[in-house]
Amino acid sequence: MWFESTRVEAVRDAFPEWLAFLVAFLSHLGSVWFVAPAVVLAFWYLDPRRFASWIGIVLGCYAVMIGLKGYFETPRPGVDPAVAVESLPLPVALVYAPAVEISTSSFPSGHAMAAVVIWTMLALELDVGTRRQRIATAVAMVGLVSLSRVVVGVHFPVDVVVGTLVGLGYVAAMLAIRRRMRTRGRHAATTAVFAIGVVLALLALVTDGRTDAAALFGGSIGATLAWRYVTPPREPWDRTLRGALPAVLGSGLLGGIALTLLVVDSHLVWFLVGLIGGAVVVGLPALAATRSSVAAFRQPAS
Repeated sequence: MWFESTRVEAVRDAFPEWLAFLVAFLSHLGSVWFVAPAVVLAFWYLDPRRFASWIGIVLGCYAVMIGLKGYFETPRPGVDPAVAVESLPLPVALVYAPAVEISTSSFPSGHAMAAVVIWTMLALELDVGTRRQRIATAVAMVGLVSLSRVVVGVHFPVDVVVGTLVGLGYVAAMLAIRRRMRTRGRHAATTAVFAIGVVLALLALVTDGRTDAAALFGGSIGATLAWRYVTPPREPWDRTLRGALPAVLGSGLLGGIALTLLVVDSHLVWFLVGLIGGAVVVGLPALAATRSSVAAFRQPAS
């Protein structure tokens, strides 16, 4: 009853082909290709101290998702999307394919879980509109992402329902831990969140055993070490061309890391690359701030 492909086909067929095609792109609002840049850029450019804990929360979310998928190993519905990837022009297909071509197991929906985490972050931490408006937007985005996963044929309805519930429970637990630990200071609270991410990533590696779990474990350790031993700046990077340079360099390095993961199939390599990536994401703002301070110190007094 819970895992019937006919239910997924019925949802897909309820939408006109053109609308089902457009809905597929909503999946990216809960994809790692949106979630990772959103939390990293918020950490770099908005408030390093406020958003650092969210890096740990996101890492832990993906660890929980990988662990659960590895434990249940539920097959995908096997329902074709409304529009075939091969029928599209290459530029469109490159964006469309990741939303409809998935090789991991189905239960629970990782997109639904990640959408809950990232949109909760945006609702709680941004200063845009009112809090009620941000929460309403977050609820709508999670709902649209969840619906899109069924419409494109890659998830059963129960997958997204459970994914959303697990995501809500996970975020609530992590925020409660962060709030309790803040009696010892914000830095200590964030360190605790990162440490929990390491433990969850280790459990995911034991449960799932795939290379992406190894990369996540390495990334969690790298981020935790960088946060623990590299003093984060109090102010975000300047939103100027000069301030964008470290982000461009860091993004280039992270892009090279992603490319390495695509061509190398080794747990050790994925772990080491994840370790470097996590350290770069968390440590780069501090290094950039140090360079700026040194440059300012060397400037002659006017």
